[in-house]
Amino acid sequence: MLIKFDADGKIEPKGKITHIRSDPESQEIIDQFLAKGDWLHLPSIPLPAVAVRDKDGRVVIEDGKVKKEVPGYTTPIATHDFHMVVDGNVVERPTLPAGDVEIKADGKDTYTLDGLPRPCVISVDGEPYEVKGGVLHFATKDAGTYVFEAGFPFVDWRVNVVAK
Repeated sequence: MLIKFDADGKIEPKGKITHIRSDPESQEIIDQFLAKGDWLHLPSIPLPAVAVRDKDGRVVIEDGKVKKEVPGYTTPIATHDFHMVVDGNVVERPTLPAGDVEIKADGKDTYTLDGLPRPCVISVDGEPYEVKGGVLHFATKDAGTYVFEAGFPFVDWRVNVVAK
């Protein structure tokens, strides 16, 4: 499998997977893609070898050993929605906790997200906020519903925080 990703962050965010395609027919073509610098090759993974059996179902023995063969290959998992490229490796995109939340509208009770990448952007009611320290604390004295959202590098995420 060949993965195209934004290697420098000029068009899409850096590491974002933009295209996934099957392996071409030859190593020469794979090498041409890789030479561009924004493609990554994930070779197929052989399935575990199994014993070869004859037409009657008996195990075939050759040179005193059970003859084995690889029955096929599997493709590594890589998706646009749940993976990205970091340091030449396909990794899972970070996820944020799901589920709407309720807090008191007293200016003290908080909705907290911690363990965030440094820095990252979380939007509140469509307004982006850069979180530099890895933790977001939200408190308000104004009752209402606040929509929190995040996109890449996170798996797309949306939570309503209801302040009562």
